[in-house]
Amino acid sequence: MDHRYAYQTYTVPCRENRLLLVTDVHNCHIDWYDTTAEDRLSMMCRSFAEHYERQPYDAILSLGDYSLDFWKWNEGGSYLWNPPISRTAEFVRQYIPQLPTEFFMIPGNHEQYSHEDWRRITGRPREYAVVYGDYVFAMLDTFAGNLNPTENHDGCYTGINAAFLSAVLDDHPDKTVILCAHDIIPTMEQNHAAQTLIQSEPRIVCAFAGHIHRDNTVLLPPSWRCLPVFYCGDFSYNSGRTGEKNWGYRLLNLNGETLSTEYIRV
Repeated sequence: MDHRYAYQTYTVPCRENRLLLVTDVHNCHIDWYDTTAEDRLSMMCRSFAEHYERQPYDAILSLGDYSLDFWKWNEGGSYLWNPPISRTAEFVRQYIPQLPTEFFMIPGNHEQYSHEDWRRITGRPREYAVVYGDYVFAMLDTFAGNLNPTENHDGCYTGINAAFLSAVLDDHPDKTVILCAHDIIPTMEQNHAAQTLIQSEPRIVCAFAGHIHRDNTVLLPPSWRCLPVFYCGDFSYNSGRTGEKNWGYRLLNLNGETLSTEYIRV
């Protein structure tokens, strides 16, 4: 095709037909549930390793919020300090090497790094595709606004990049498509292009998201073909279930046309 929207594609060998999805780990100065960030994230890494030992999987997809890097009042520093301190970079250095498989990460609303800074810190672009067997995961950057702010900021929702999604669909005509985003918020979408794609393309079967720190499933509106969105919980603070600790991650089983997912609490 000559749409030629430029994006990067990674291929993961599909051996086990299983992936893990995690989100909202928030490596920062706050102790949630009387647990330091170091203890909390070390527990997360052990949980992933133990799961791999009893039931191997092929990769981990991570859906954003590794930090609070653009909160100016962060104790211990933030990317707005002088000199800038990146807890996202710390996460990449300290915790990703402990994981048993490849780790694919997209930014959340708290990682407003420029495209150049994000690639330098993580080794990947802010938005890309992951091919996995009969599936392609569109790793979306839905908080791409106000990058590298100079003042305290919580991120800016910009919606689904329809040009990117259209290119993924065109380039992988034989694949089932799964969307991964920090969040998908139809009421905040700035145009109808992504809605039209989802409405008209049955190969897009579901989405996975974070941001709300819950593990529920929601259906997008009928105008979005009631696409199911599976939320992937958190490893920081829980916004649901009256706020009690709900640390965990999603297991995704893929086998041909069969897809199943469950939330695993640790």
